[in-house]
Amino acid sequence: MHAVAGFIVRLAAYAILLGVAARLAQYLWDQRGLGDVVMLQSLHDTAVAVLALAPIVLALVGIGPLRPLAIFVAWFLVGAALTAPFAFARLAAG
Repeated sequence: MHAVAGFIVRLAAYAILLGVAARLAQYLWDQRGLGDVVMLQSLHDTAVAVLALAPIVLALVGIGPLRPLAIFVAWFLVGAALTAPFAFARLAAG
């Protein structure tokens, strides 16, 4: 039962962390006007799907010696999500 409780706590923590990052990224994406760029829509949809599924994978993987790796990947995804709107806005601008 202890393993299930640990999984639920990890799942909730990753879901909150990546959910906040996804919402901030969506806000920045809309502020930069990237929602109107058809060329970037598939990349955006893929990123949203990854951020939605990542908490489950990270919670499953984040046991024992793989916990530091799961934490690193979570923070990497947060950084990628928050910087993507800036990078794509620059790319779209030309």
